[in-house]
Amino acid sequence: MNLPAGYFERLYEVEQEHWWHRGMREISAAVLGSRLTGPGRRLLDAGCGTGGFLGWASVIGAPDRLCGVDASSAAIALAQRRVPAAELSVAEVRELPFETAGFDLVALNDVLQHIYEDEVAESLKEVRRVLAPGGVLLVRTNGGLRARRERPDWRLYDRRQLVATLERSGLCCERVTHGNAVPSVWAAARKRGPRAPSNTSHGIPAPDGRLVARVGYALLRAEARVLRNSVRALPYGHTLIAVARREL
Repeated sequence: MNLPAGYFERLYEVEQEHWWHRGMREISAAVLGSRLTGPGRRLLDAGCGTGGFLGWASVIGAPDRLCGVDASSAAIALAQRRVPAAELSVAEVRELPFETAGFDLVALNDVLQHIYEDEVAESLKEVRRVLAPGGVLLVRTNGGLRARRERPDWRLYDRRQLVATLERSGLCCERVTHGNAVPSVWAAARKRGPRAPSNTSHGIPAPDGRLVARVGYALLRAEARVLRNSVRALPYGHTLIAVARREL
């Protein structure tokens, strides 16, 4: 995947405090519930980037085991700085360096859409391998009302396609919802939406003014409150969140 120079350094700077990242973590906590915070958790962030989710999960869930992999050595170096207690490795999702059934929770945050088309099935089966029976996969990916593929290593999922992709890998999809609804409506009105990264564009949100940040975070927190009810789902948003279980 082509990325601009300094991509991971910029991600490291914003993912801790930017309202979008904070709000997405609130939504993750809402849809996972006790699966994030219950005792004895073993968590793997597959495609952990610079460790924002891992750092947050280490505080919120206090897992017994905290691991992360990323294809980029630069990302792993920054993640190690942020979460020194985590077990971190440079690895692709399709070749996870962990034992079978070793994790209760695996996260794929903004990773699935970047896996090469001919490696998606293999990668998800590898995720299923490292999940313990009854363990769950949390997926956050870009989404819309209609699926779209711009190139082999970037696609936009719709709800039906995401469910089908997860279930073909042998996982049982428990829940799928859109997220980031109001900001996505606003972006769509300005003819903006998810696009593949390139050598010059990356999709990392720029710092916003204090008012925008407060409003944006408040909107995502409101979504999280709605989604704490396990039967609720949001009908629109440029983000899709899914929880899929490995059967016993």
